[in-house]
Amino acid sequence: MQRRSTAACFRAAIGLLLMGISLSTWTACAWFKRADGLAGITPIALSPALHVPSSLAATTLTYQNACGAPATIQIGSPLVAALQQKMGRVFQRVSLDPAGSPDGVIDVAVGFKQIDLAIPRRIKKSYPVTVTVGLDVAYLAGDGSTLWTKKLQSSGLGEVEVQETTCDVMGLEPVIKEAVDLVAEGVAKQISDSTKIREYAEAKPSRGPSLAPASATQPVAAPDIAAVPARSMEPAASTSLERLPAAQSATAVLSNQTGEASAVLTFRVLLRDDNRDHMLQPDEPLTIDVEVKNEGRTEAQGVEVVVEGAGVLTDRFPSPMAVGDVLPGEIKRVTVTKPMTGAKESLRGELLFGLRSVSPLAQIPPVKKFTVLVRPGLADGALSAIDVDLPPNGTAALKQPKAVVVAIGVGRYRDPQVPSVKFAARDAEVMAAYLQSIAGLSADRVRILTDGHALKQDFAEAFEEWLPKRVDSNTVVYIYIAGRALVDGVTGAVSLVPYDGTTLSMSRVYSLRRLQESLARLPIQRAILMFDVSLEHAAGAEPATGAAPVWEIGAADASAKMMWMIGNNGLQEARAFEAGRHGLFTYQLLRGLQGPADLDRDGTVVAGELCAFARGEVARLTSEQIGNSQQPVCLPAPGQGALVRIHPMAKGNNPKPVLPVKKEASGRGEGAPSSSAGVGPGQ
Repeated sequence: MQRRSTAACFRAAIGLLLMGISLSTWTACAWFKRADGLAGITPIALSPALHVPSSLAATTLTYQNACGAPATIQIGSPLVAALQQKMGRVFQRVSLDPAGSPDGVIDVAVGFKQIDLAIPRRIKKSYPVTVTVGLDVAYLAGDGSTLWTKKLQSSGLGEVEVQETTCDVMGLEPVIKEAVDLVAEGVAKQISDSTKIREYAEAKPSRGPSLAPASATQPVAAPDIAAVPARSMEPAASTSLERLPAAQSATAVLSNQTGEASAVLTFRVLLRDDNRDHMLQPDEPLTIDVEVKNEGRTEAQGVEVVVEGAGVLTDRFPSPMAVGDVLPGEIKRVTVTKPMTGAKESLRGELLFGLRSVSPLAQIPPVKKFTVLVRPGLADGALSAIDVDLPPNGTAALKQPKAVVVAIGVGRYRDPQVPSVKFAARDAEVMAAYLQSIAGLSADRVRILTDGHALKQDFAEAFEEWLPKRVDSNTVVYIYIAGRALVDGVTGAVSLVPYDGTTLSMSRVYSLRRLQESLARLPIQRAILMFDVSLEHAAGAEPATGAAPVWEIGAADASAKMMWMIGNNGLQEARAFEAGRHGLFTYQLLRGLQGPADLDRDGTVVAGELCAFARGEVARLTSEQIGNSQQPVCLPAPGQGALVRIHPMAKGNNPKPVLPVKKEASGRGEGAPSSSAGVGPGQ
């Protein structure tokens, strides 16, 4: 995704505001030049009403202005306008009169909302800001039954300006507009993809007062809000679990046909293995979170979650899991954790989940089925554990006394629900020692943040206050980060999870865009960024259709100064290498800095070679040992003419006794395989 200059965008926005022109007419300078998410959809043949409660229309956001005093800004009006505009592209017509619409109602409520803005002092300066808006949305059919429900949230990111003579913060409006547009578009896209709503529209001409299936033995379909990918959602016909909801659904259908009120149960299942890679290693615990909601009008009594396992998962979990009585509109959750022991080879198992209730009229959703892979861990003997903890010495040619290092490793989190990341803190400490030794830096030019000392405010202080005081036009900035990151399901924007962060909300994360814009403002020579992070979608995103991570954001001249070495090319866990006691990607970076990454053997390891070496080794080892390749990313890619790719990182091993190969900005000279490395450059 390409973006215009942030400063230019804000100047244009502020100029329009001063001239009294509505921001809704400002289209020449969008924050993200992204594809239209609603392009090409077929409108649904319905004319529902958009139910906008007065509380939503009057919604405001609270923040602290430049003087540290509370301030509010209205978001209700742009949110309602965005919802009307986006829904109008999905349906034939959308009105704001719920009483006059036989085609149903789109019910909207504001969920999480926050402005993430820190202004340490009132001076003439720009500050990064993140605005997050969440929505709880449901589509109710004409008879009041729920066809679809979803929780989504999205963030707008940008900059605001502060002057010395006023407390006002200028430039929030376009960031708010981006946030509400993104979340409204996300809701509209999800509704347009709903099979149930489209089936409802197709049945409209012959639809009577009830939407119950014609067959009393057919299960009543409920909104599928499972948050983990399933290989198959069709239950095995031979299981006793399938027959349970089918039998109860017959009673529920009869209830609807006689006009009696009933409990309508839906449920969401989240399977979470310890390292979040959707594959179980020996002795790795598997946690099951089940969220049950009653969307009906009467209480559901004695609700239980029935769990059946097949294959290696047989008898691993208790059945049933008691939920208890669930009142109308109430949500209850149950959690159970069990270790998967005894697997010595790759195995496949299945888990099936169903609900049951002692209430005779309760509507029960269909069974959910998940396939779980159980694999042995990465063999310690797959790669001899070379001791990479002792930093190599630098040479006079590699000394960079004006360089700066920021190394962050977050392996433990304040929120116990956030999975730990093995070796993250240790990785940061060792990488910082490497870079300090090779570049010959004094201790005051190295900043290390680990675990409890890596709060969100520590991220901001390091990148936005500590770093700017230590750089000039000859400075090379090295940034290393190990831990966990979230990916926005709509935009692909990546945000880092600090120690006090959580994977369930965007309120306590540090956006990568904020980091990039901080670097873009600095008068530095270049920046080398290394990320060994586990990636997952932010809450509310669809795992199967959510956006892929987007790393490079900003003006071309700023991006050309940055070299990215990223451990994952998609959403997966960053693997640990037990024998080396480091993250696997970090281990290969450290190993490459000791010399093996000198692929053309000219005596110097440059940035492009280091990333190519680590990428090739990680991809080979994960593919050979566990059959699920982890593919690192190197940006800019070879051939893109970026001088940052030939930035010297370390001395090589055994240079050839010939003239060095000329390393060009295109990346040529990094491609000669090294027999000592064991793999080609993998670029």
